[in-house]
Amino acid sequence: MFSLLQDPQRALNLIFFSVFYFIAVIIVAHFFMPPEYHWTQNTVSDLAAQGLKYQWIMQLGFIGFGLLLNIGLAGKFVAAQKIFYPDVLIMLYALAVLLSGFFSAKPFLAGVSYSVQEDMLHSLFAQAAGVFFSIGILAYLITSPDPKEKLFHAVFLILVMGTSLVFGLEENGVIHIGRGLIQRTLYLVSFIWLLVSQYWSFRALL
Repeated sequence: MFSLLQDPQRALNLIFFSVFYFIAVIIVAHFFMPPEYHWTQNTVSDLAAQGLKYQWIMQLGFIGFGLLLNIGLAGKFVAAQKIFYPDVLIMLYALAVLLSGFFSAKPFLAGVSYSVQEDMLHSLFAQAAGVFFSIGILAYLITSPDPKEKLFHAVFLILVMGTSLVFGLEENGVIHIGRGLIQRTLYLVSFIWLLVSQYWSFRALL
């Protein structure tokens, strides 16, 4: 583990692996969902909803992603022998995702009893993750010395916040596109930014 934290290439690989791991778990979890689950309407959190026999699969996805991403970012700090402060926000995002995996969302199936407190905690950590991630992009935008990178961060900050706004409108019944479809679009946009920004920030270390 210590040698991993000293090698910037391994740390970067682990960050990339964390994203691909999370995507793979999402795909696998779909195969264990009841027929009532529709990916365009149901969220990723619903894959780990209370009352499901295989909710643990997606729970491991949330927990594993957060853990792997944080280890990779810690490795970046060790390899550079300094702390990248915008990445502290991304680590808080990863921690919030990890913690959301310990608490499951309310069931999407009718007639299933559930814990309101657990659902509230899952939502709390999920919302915190979104806030930390958005502020992390903003921190990258402010601290980046390269105009092209600034433009990249600005575009993706708008995309992330815009998609989040659309998701909120869907949640409140203002529009009807599909919660699952919008959330997966948000994940896609977020992961593209995460991987590209981390690759760029690792260049000086490789």
